[in-house]
Amino acid sequence: MNFSGFNFCESDKKSLSALDNHGRIPHAIIIERRDKEKSAQAAKFLSMYAVCTAESNKPCASCIQCRKAKSKSHPDISYAYPEKKSKTYSIDQIRDIIKDAYIRPNEAQAKVYVFEEADNRLTAVAQNSFLKLLEEPPQNVHFILLCENAQKLLVTILSRCTVVRLKNEVRLDSVAVENAEKIAQGIISSREYDLLLALNALTDKEKADDVLTAVRLILRDALAVSVGSEADFSEALGKSLASRFTKGRIIKMLELTEDAAIKIKQNVNINLLTAWLCGEYRRISWQR
Repeated sequence: MNFSGFNFCESDKKSLSALDNHGRIPHAIIIERRDKEKSAQAAKFLSMYAVCTAESNKPCASCIQCRKAKSKSHPDISYAYPEKKSKTYSIDQIRDIIKDAYIRPNEAQAKVYVFEEADNRLTAVAQNSFLKLLEEPPQNVHFILLCENAQKLLVTILSRCTVVRLKNEVRLDSVAVENAEKIAQGIISSREYDLLLALNALTDKEKADDVLTAVRLILRDALAVSVGSEADFSEALGKSLASRFTKGRIIKMLELTEDAAIKIKQNVNINLLTAWLCGEYRRISWQR
């Protein structure tokens, strides 16, 4: 693969190069990375690769197909976005994509469909309607799903895609990470007091965002472990959480933590927030 013009680290180059199979890439790829800009860059790179006319060292970045792909003006590369003010893809959109996938390409030898924020925008219903197409795709049609958390997608979708986890560069204060680990341990603990005590770390508003970011990273590791993938941030806690809670509960905890991060930025009362957060973590932990 030719990475000229793309700012990928060596780890990402290795991960993307593994997709190259004698000049072809898989028909369905999930790119998992928290940095949306870097994910989009990977999608553009793979799109260029798919339509490039060079015999080798693709994408060449010089053929007309590559140039159009790079400028996001290629007629055979589609970027799916929710309609109007909706936050998710509608069933009609998915049906239109399914129909379009069976139409021959306009200019290139392949067609590419890119779904940004697929883990949030593809509902379970939309994913189910998408399954048959992923299982029996038309020739030379590629689907690229960009996610922060691939594990939020249905297992049936994951099983039909090649998942690539790109390197996540996170710089967090060591104290914030330590406090996040205590919160994770409090979630696992059977004593509610342990969790409530750990959540007191959020009273330092300057550190609260970093603490919750680290908690989300730990929960994402738990999700990864729960589906047989490797942890990326805290292997020990990821395994502990995965052994204690189901995938569904971990996802709910992750969504709760993301909601709390939004609330903190809205200057809510911290004492009320920590009490609410403690109660919600416990509710999710104990629900049947």
